Amino acid sequence: MLMTREMDYAMRILHALFQEKQLSAADIAQRENMPKAVTLKILKQLHAAGLVTSRRGPSGGYSLHSQTPLYLWDVFHALGESLFVNRCQQPEYHCENYPEGGCNLCRELTRVQSVLNEELRRTPLSAIFQKDQE
Repeated sequence: MLMTREMDYAMRILHALFQEKQLSAADIAQRENMPKAVTLKILKQLHAAGLVTSRRGPSGGYSLHSQTPLYLWDVFHALGESLFVNRCQQPEYHCENYPEGGCNLCRELTRVQSVLNEELRRTPLSAIFQKDQE
């Protein structure tokens, strides 16, 4: 798992929409100092995943899909990012060194993976973003 530049941009887009409720792609790009083309690409991914909604026209723009709380987990999945700390956690991976249940390292990384997954699902983004407004 790597916090890619796209993941950083996605978080900044969601943060801007949390603060302003609705913005155009150009406004988000300018506000967050991001390239407009990249902003549009990520907005398209966030829209396809159902995390943001869009409205066309002069009073249009993007806004957060407000029906369910968003978590870091949701953003990773929306961008198709890998959530594995090591290849050992990938489905159907077989440890070539210890084929019968994996090695101690695989088992420990699996424990770490479980903790990471839980943390990514624990705190809604709204709670994180509200701290900026205090």
